Amino acid sequence: MTKPNSKRGSRLTRLIILEFLSLVLVANVAAWTYYLATHKPLLAALPVVEAATRSVAPHYLFSIQGIPEPVGVTVTPDGSRIYVAESGGERMIRAFDRDGKQLFSFAPPNTQPLNRAPVYLASHATGKIYVTDRLRHAVDVYDAGGNFQAAIKPPVNDGWSPLGIRLDGDRLLVTDVTQGKHRIVQMNKDGRLALLFGREGNGTGADELWFPNSMVVDARGRVYISDSNNARVQILDSSGTWLATLRGFSLPRGMTIDAEQRLYIVDGIGQIVRVFDVAGDDPEVLFEFGDYGAGDGEFNYPNDIAVDTTGRLYIADRASNRIQVWAY
Repeated sequence: MTKPNSKRGSRLTRLIILEFLSLVLVANVAAWTYYLATHKPLLAALPVVEAATRSVAPHYLFSIQGIPEPVGVTVTPDGSRIYVAESGGERMIRAFDRDGKQLFSFAPPNTQPLNRAPVYLASHATGKIYVTDRLRHAVDVYDAGGNFQAAIKPPVNDGWSPLGIRLDGDRLLVTDVTQGKHRIVQMNKDGRLALLFGREGNGTGADELWFPNSMVVDARGRVYISDSNNARVQILDSSGTWLATLRGFSLPRGMTIDAEQRLYIVDGIGQIVRVFDVAGDDPEVLFEFGDYGAGDGEFNYPNDIAVDTTGRLYIADRASNRIQVWAY
């Protein structure tokens, strides 16, 4: 008795498929006829294509190998130069071209590997590179060629311990992890304090931070903070007022936002990059990519991420001693 039912099911399936294909054919013929008559495309279809494209994950391109425990990465807008902070080896900042060829390396003057620890970096439109140093409690400024320019003095009287750093127009945002005072320091272009917000805490309060690592600013001026040890990302307005919280992370670290207003968040223990659409009023989950391992496209405690204007992504794959390059 099962065989006749199976045959009827197969015939029904074929009829459904044929009907679907017929509808697709009719729709295509109608669209083509419309175009021939008006020489205009069917504009209503465009948003569907755009939405689908935004949800497509990037693909792995190649890796820049042999960097001792990279923890921070930044890139010039056109992607022509990549800067990487290494936490192992000589603890240098290394510069690479777009193809991953090393150009030069540099470090703060009058320092040795034992008394310097570069972590996060930020690049300015002028070509200047800003680097936080955990051991020296400093923010160092270099020109595009790696020549030391200055060290930014603490804008607060009780000192600071800079960790994350972000440039947003004429303002400089720094995560300060001074013991008992985990917070965000915002300065104007001449280094003067403009805003101070957040306090150390285990995450019971919206304004509590525990080892905030990275920050990004979206097109609307909202500030995203990877509140790492509280396993969340805090969203604030430009004045430091709490707006919302993103959860579900193990250890959120580096972040970046691309031209399409896609927010990328590196999860150092989750071994993935999670991606959100932040173009609207509320962040929406788009996709995630990566997995644990040492192969192509696999992560081993990733720590930071950067993006250029072409959409290329650069990920500091710390325990695999490499920078992974991804693209759309």
